[in-house]
Amino acid sequence: MTVKYIIYACTIIYSMVRLSLSYNNENNTRQTEKTVKDKLNRYLTLEDVCPTWSKRLKLGLDEKDKHIMAHDSKYCLVGEAWGFTGKHAGYYIAPLIPFIGCWSCVQYGNDMGKLARKAAADLQSSDLEPIVTEFLKHWSEKHRSITRKLRKYKCH
Repeated sequence: MTVKYIIYACTIIYSMVRLSLSYNNENNTRQTEKTVKDKLNRYLTLEDVCPTWSKRLKLGLDEKDKHIMAHDSKYCLVGEAWGFTGKHAGYYIAPLIPFIGCWSCVQYGNDMGKLARKAAADLQSSDLEPIVTEFLKHWSEKHRSITRKLRKYKCH
């Protein structure tokens, strides 16, 4: 690797982190105002946060669904909650996760993936229920605004 390449890569990472931090600071004021109101609201449902995976879990998981759950964080249940962007995993650059993603969401995705790999052919929707319930509680408390934004963009 050349020094120019390393400097270029560091500049890109710095720019992404700076942009994320400014975006987060701008939204923190709005989120603080809404937090009191949001906490009074109910937890979001799986259908609210992940309509595609909600349908898949209701109908039963096929082999493709199990493979996605086990091996593809961008398109798994947690990935759908984040808008299928990979943002929760820092766009696959681990040092970015604390700035633009969420370690807890990554862990929930890993837990679901491990269960899908372990149970493989015998995996039932009900096997995922405890983890999904915990994830929805976390999502409702920490990331409700993302669901709101995604709904807004889908409606327009």
